[in-house]
Amino acid sequence: MTTPVTDQERRAIEQDCLKLIALYAVAADHHDAEAFVGIFTEDGEWIRPKASLKGHEALRAFMAQRPRDVLSRHVSTNAVVTVLGPAAARGISYATVYRRDGHQGGEAPLAGPESIVEYHDDFVLTPAGWRIAARRSHSIFRRA
Repeated sequence: MTTPVTDQERRAIEQDCLKLIALYAVAADHHDAEAFVGIFTEDGEWIRPKASLKGHEALRAFMAQRPRDVLSRHVSTNAVVTVLGPAAARGISYATVYRRDGHQGGEAPLAGPESIVEYHDDFVLTPAGWRIAARRSHSIFRRA
């Protein structure tokens, strides 16, 4: 049986989890490997259609191999967090992804989004605060 949470606790959990969704986008877009890794649990998993990355080492390696000349912005929207209990929550969100390869700095021409991605997250409370235990992502729309 799940321990109930108060309305105030529910709102605080929702806010903490929504912040993780935003931090994911900012860390990915700014090539900040440590911030990116830090939003996941130690054994956190990012499950993508063609690959799955599990644990901080795998996530860090992914960020390290990302080309530095890729300019991206993940515009996160429609995020909904459902609190399952005092230490567990689930979320869904969308991201419109803009990307420019070979970016050399400055303003990039806007050619429209590359894709719209849907994320399904499992959040857990750890001694360090709320973290993503699992993030499942898949493209809903992708530019041809």
